[in-house]
Amino acid sequence: MKVIRLYLTFYLILLTTSSCTAQTEKYFKDYTFESIQVQADSIHHFALKALSENTDSRRKWERKFFYAFPNSFPIMDSIFGIKKKPGPLYHTKIPRKVQSYVSRNSHIGFFSQLTSIPTHKYYDKYVNICINGYWQADKIRAAFGFGLHLLNNTKPACEALSKKSDSEIESVFRFIFDGPHPDNEENRHFFRTLLPVVKAKNERLSKLLIIVFDELTRENHKH
Repeated sequence: MKVIRLYLTFYLILLTTSSCTAQTEKYFKDYTFESIQVQADSIHHFALKALSENTDSRRKWERKFFYAFPNSFPIMDSIFGIKKKPGPLYHTKIPRKVQSYVSRNSHIGFFSQLTSIPTHKYYDKYVNICINGYWQADKIRAAFGFGLHLLNNTKPACEALSKKSDSEIESVFRFIFDGPHPDNEENRHFFRTLLPVVKAKNERLSKLLIIVFDELTRENHKH
């Protein structure tokens, strides 16, 4: 039964890819999947292809990986998190032989380092997967690295974030600093570093960042 399921999953990956490629490449729309398992298998398959191909082919597989990647925190949690049981990619790692530039040999690390995706599409999705996110350790933490993009790729990251409502923005900032003990020196240092960078680009975002960090560090956390 396991072999049959694997064959069916691979068939669905090929079917989804072949039926959506033309539309996706033209309009930059995400793939749709029959199940979370098929989506997870596609993400893993596309990551392996991207990391084992030459530069030209890698761009094609990176786009497929991006289109297969979740566009919301609940789907991220379903694939990479753990509740009653681990998500399908909770334990899955990218093999060392093909993960030369992927942080922590993870699919999320690969996503955080993509460079071949149109900037506005990339950061729109990055923001979406962080909205209403919360710390769970393991792979569900630190806004999946979005805070570093705010620091180092400030303009496009702020532009994408500023499209959202105040409550959505606050949830993203909270996810960046959330943890069992968020009132720590590492967080405070990052906040002090990030705040003037964000403020220089967007006053509204900087005010919300101050509010969130102040609230988060005053709370009594019992994770």
